[in-house]
Amino acid sequence: MMKRVYWQLFFATILLAACSKSGNGPHEIDDSDVTPPVIEITTPTAGQVFASGSIITVTGKVTDAAGLYRGSVRITNDADGAQVKEQLYEIHGFQSYNFNVPHATSVTTPSDYTVTVKFEDHGNNITTASVKVKVNP
Repeated sequence: MMKRVYWQLFFATILLAACSKSGNGPHEIDDSDVTPPVIEITTPTAGQVFASGSIITVTGKVTDAAGLYRGSVRITNDADGAQVKEQLYEIHGFQSYNFNVPHATSVTTPSDYTVTVKFEDHGNNITTASVKVKVNP
């Protein structure tokens, strides 16, 4: 039991140490950073149509001169709001990050999806970008 507690404390310490824009110490808010991240979604393109069984690959780049903190890529079914894919990121200090998230489609009726990319920097500035696509059976 004591060994288990030791390992839990050890890993908790490592996680806390990894949570800073410099890699050393807890996540710190940078109040001087007032410029939000910039998101470029390369694929898919708005209005792109996919066949069921094909792969929607969400690619692009996010940049922030003062360094990124965290973000997400989500694919949501517009009909019912169900999240069909989610990729979370915690990328402290990176000024530029290329994302690549694949999702295999499977529908029985035509479905509209929204691809949403959202990132936050260490100044608590948040940027969201999205594109709508269609998946046909």
